[in-house]
Parts: sequence; C-alpha cells; structure tokens
Amino acid sequence: MSQKMIAQRGSSDAVSSELYIRLARKLPLRDSVQALKYFQQALQLEEKNESKLGIARTYLAIGAWFNTINNFREAEKHLLIAKEDIIKDTSREGRMLLAMIKINLAEVLGNAGQTQLQTEEYLQTIPLLEKMNAIPELNATYENLGNIFFNKSQYKTAITYYYKSLTSYDDPARYNHLIASRHLSLASCMYHLDSLQNMESHLTEAKAKLDKTGVDSIDIWADYYYHQGLLDVKHQLYHHAASMFYSGLFIARRLNYNVAICNNLYSLAKLFERQGQYDKAMKAMEEYGHLSYTLKDFPFRLHALDLMAELSFKQHYPDDAYKYLRKYIILADSLQEREVTEKIHELEAHYQSSEKENRIMQLQHENERQEFALQKNRLLISLMVVIMLSLLVVAALSYLFYRNGRKLLEQQRQLHEFEVERIRQEHKISLLSAMLEGQEKERTRLARDLHDGLGGLLSGIKLELSTVTPSQTTVHRQSLIQNTLQRLDGAMDELRRIARSMMPEILIKYGLGEATVEYCRGLKKTGTDNIICQVFNFQADMEHTRQVVLYRIMQELVNNAVKHAEASQILVLLQQTDHTLFLTVEDDGKGFDTTTGNKLKGAGLANIEARVEFLGGKIDIQSEPGTGTAITIECATSIN
Repeated sequence: MSQKMIAQRGSSDAVSSELYIRLARKLPLRDSVQALKYFQQALQLEEKNESKLGIARTYLAIGAWFNTINNFREAEKHLLIAKEDIIKDTSREGRMLLAMIKINLAEVLGNAGQTQLQTEEYLQTIPLLEKMNAIPELNATYENLGNIFFNKSQYKTAITYYYKSLTSYDDPARYNHLIASRHLSLASCMYHLDSLQNMESHLTEAKAKLDKTGVDSIDIWADYYYHQGLLDVKHQLYHHAASMFYSGLFIARRLNYNVAICNNLYSLAKLFERQGQYDKAMKAMEEYGHLSYTLKDFPFRLHALDLMAELSFKQHYPDDAYKYLRKYIILADSLQEREVTEKIHELEAHYQSSEKENRIMQLQHENERQEFALQKNRLLISLMVVIMLSLLVVAALSYLFYRNGRKLLEQQRQLHEFEVERIRQEHKISLLSAMLEGQEKERTRLARDLHDGLGGLLSGIKLELSTVTPSQTTVHRQSLIQNTLQRLDGAMDELRRIARSMMPEILIKYGLGEATVEYCRGLKKTGTDNIICQVFNFQADMEHTRQVVLYRIMQELVNNAVKHAEASQILVLLQQTDHTLFLTVEDDGKGFDTTTGNKLKGAGLANIEARVEFLGGKIDIQSEPGTGTAITIECATSIN
C-alpha cells in the first residue's frame, strides 16, 4: 500500500473520529451508554492510526464529558491519560492541546473541591499560553485564577489577576462581552473592599462594552444590574436599587440564568428587610429557597435559610424562625459530613495504593517477612489498641461537644422565645395606647361639638328668653316664642347630628353597609359633592363591635381625604367576599411618600393601624406624590 493511500485513510479515520466525538457530545445526558460507545469508537480509530495527538484529543473529550455529568473521578482519570500521551510532544499543536488538557483538568479539580491542585494547574498552564501568544485562553486562565482567590475572599489578589485578564485582544470588538464580564468581577471585588468610586468606574466600563454587544451578552446584563443595585444600596438610593434588581431579575428569568435570579432575589429581600417590608422580603426568599436547590453551590441554600429565619423572627413567627434555623444547622452539618466523607475516600485510596506496594514487597522478600512476622503482628496489635483508644477518646469528646451544643441551642431557643414574648407584650401595650388615644380624640371632638354647636344654640335661646318681660305686648312675646321654638328645632337637629356621629342609628338597625352609604350622603348634603360610595355583597351578619370599628376607620379615612388630599374625586368601596371584608378609600389628590410614614401621624394613621390590628386585619397603603392615595383594609367578618 502506498504512502499516499495510508495518508488518505488516516485522514478519513480522523474525520470519522471527530464525527463520533461530536455525536457523543450531542446526545442527551441520559444516553450515557451510547455516548461512551461513540467515544470508544473514536478512540479505536485513533489508536489504529497510532496518532498521539488524536488519542490525546479523544481522551480530552471523554474527560470533559465526564465533567459535565459531575463524574469528577473518571474525568480526572481520562484527562491524566491525555496529559501523559501528549506531554512529550513539542509541536505547537501538541503544546496547545496540552494547555487545553491542563485547563480542563484544573476545572475538574475545582469542581471536586481540590482548590490548591486547581490553582497549580492554572499556574503551570500560563507559561505555555504565553509562549504561544494564545491571548483569549491566557486571559480566561487569569480570570479563573481571579475567581479562585475571590471565592477565598482574597480580593486584592483576585484584582491582580482580573486586571491581567484584561490584556489586549487582537480584535477587542469580538470580546466585548468577556471584557464587560471581567469589569463586573472587578466591580464585585471593589464592593467587598468598600471602594465604591472604583466600583462605579468599573460598572461604567462594563456598561460601555455591553452597549456594543449583541444578544450573546444578554445574560451579563443580569449581572450588571445586580452590581449596579448593590452600589445604589451603598449610596442609599433604595428606589433605584430596587428597579435595578428587578431589571436583572427579568433578564435572568427570561434566560433561566438561575445564579443571577438568586443574586437579584436575595438583594431584593435584603432591601425589603432594610425598609421593614418583611412580607415582600419573605415572598422573594421563598422563590429563592426553591430555586437554590437547582444549583450545585450549597451556600445559596444556607443564605436562603439564614435570611428566612431572620425574617420570620422579625415578623413575630418564632416557630417558623426556629424551623428555618434548624434546617440551616442540619444543612451545615451535612456539608461538614460530606467533607469528612471525601477525606475518608482520599485516605482509602492512599491506603489501597500502600497495600499494593506492600504486597509487591512481600512477594519480593518472602523470607524476610517470615522472620519478622511475629514482631509485626505485635506491632499491629499495639497499633490497633492505640487506634481504638484514640477513637474512644474522639467519640467521647464528640459526644461532649454535641451535648454542650444541644444545651447551648436550647438556651438560645428559650432566650429567643422570651424575647419574642417581650416584643409581643410591648406591641399589645402600644396597640392599647393607640386605641386609648383614638378614644380620647373622639371624646375631645364630641366635647367640641357640644360646646361650639349645641352649647352656642342653647346660650342663644337662653338670651332670647331672658328678654321676655310682662310689659311686652302679646304679639311681641309670641314672635319671641316662635323664634325660640325654631332655635330649639335647630338645637335638636344638632343634637341628632352629634348622636349620629357617635353611634348612627342606621348602623345599629341596618348595619355597616347602609351606615357607610348614609355617611357619604350626609357629607354631600354639607357640600362635599365629590364623594362616591359603593357597597357590594355586604351581609349584615358581622359582629356589631367589628362593624363599629370599621365604621370609625371609614370615617377617619374619608375625613383625611376631605381635609388633606385636595382631591377632585373620592371613592368609598365596601365589598364582601365569602367571610372576608374589603374597605377601600381612594382619592386622586396630591398623595404622599409612603416611605416617610412619620409625617402621617397627624392624619390619624397610628389610630387607624391600631384599629386594624384590633380587627386582626391588614392595611395596604398605595400612594405617590401627585398620583393620589388608595388605602385598603382587609379583615375577616368574624374574629374566629
């Protein structure tokens, strides 16, 4: 067979081998048996042609495939075989292939938790890449080293490698998304070092690069918005920070970029917690908690459980807080147990290797072993005794540490319950104080109405009657008496108005729905004609006390809207759904900033909140300056 024909057949086999590798990579992960068959066929073709490069390239593909299915032991084995096959090849193609094998090996070692060996592989790869001037691969290696030191919280060292990863590319436009990603990594380091000015500078650089990229970099936008939100929180720009996190969350969800989804959700939850919006924070963390189980990194789950325990405590749910804290401890213990198991496997591998070496030595020196058999047995027995005693001591110490830990945890739980009970009592006291303050305001208003209204009318009647004398004519006296009777009618009307404001008769007879309509109708008679009242499906089976409290809340909200809102339209809506009642008072007035709630105390907000708390209900306030106000009260029709 001629050399030309041999070369043609070798080229054909190389193409077939490459096709088998591509087929194996394209298969779903569940078809692992078929994928391994394709890899084996590719390997047989390369071995038949005795192509060192082809064999090494195939082993590299097999190792990378095992890494994708998280079988790190097999991945490392095949990559080491590939490394041994190509290590003596001094051609440029061989050196480049060796560099790629070492990069993949470093990634496998990192996934297996062997960070030190991973770092050594990357550092050994750098001279190879520099000699071949492989700029993209070299910069990627620098970035990986930066990530390792970042994860170890060695931010200054990480910054050094991140800056090295920004060296010049032959065509920078092709790598705008990579450059933007590295500026974001630098911004993250600056955030942890509290160097906010440098962080802002790197975010600006990242955005400039991202603006020049296409859809390939859209996932990096999610990371950009996340880091911009962190910077805004540092500058106390909470509203803008929330919009940044929501933007990053929208992009990450659209691309199923789970890490960015978790980062933005966690930052939103921390922001809501800072603002006291614990319900919103818990809602975000519940989604975060479910999603964290889809990620390999256990710290995501630990962060979720830690923050959810804190939020439950602040929401006064001690049982939920204790449940999340317990899950946190169990997960942390399981991680520690996993590390111990990995060390045991490592020791077992070393032990098996030592056993094989000992077996070889035994075969070579059989006579010598027989002479010292008795002495060796004694030494082994002594060693076993020492090991057993050591294990007993370790077990005893472990038990003591465990028992003390349980005692400490129980004491912390009791202290937590005492603190929760103290906070609950303080809350009850503040609630009663607010209720008493509301009642005192009602009494003050009643006294003012009696003094200014009814008192003035009666004083006028008294003065008119004091002017009646026997010397006056009958016609004059009759005129005075008629005028006095008219004033008495006015006094009776004023008395009825005050009585209705204290406890409307229609509220007693027909319930809250009719009383609300009548109250709004009365306001229209007094000149407030911009009020609309609507009642839907209200059933008068609600306890009278709860109806009275809701009526007072409605009065307070409407009076606030009339006095302070400067509204052209006021809507009062009372609606019942099953056993839940909704009261909404909405206006299109000037509104207010809900984040400065202390300014609303003069408008009776504390009194309203206390009454809603008394009903066991919820209050939702939606308002912004210039857009009006909508306040919704939700409560059950019965205390049960």
